[in-house]
Amino acid sequence: MNKKLQFNSGQGYEDSEENGRFIVKHSDKETEFDKLSEAREFYDSINEEKAIWDMTKIPELLECHSYFE
Repeated sequence: MNKKLQFNSGQGYEDSEENGRFIVKHSDKETEFDKLSEAREFYDSINEEKAIWDMTKIPELLECHSYFE
């Protein structure tokens, strides 16, 4: 059984500003960023289940990846 990390859900990045409050969640960790570009770069470097949130105004799930068989 090979599990593959695949896109699961999220609204995308179009409505988010570059500056704000962004959280990347993975494992049991949360890493916070002030710039969307830095948050996305970190998010893209993680090879495990993960989610990136825009917390600037109201919590918005931007992207989430999960393992599927």
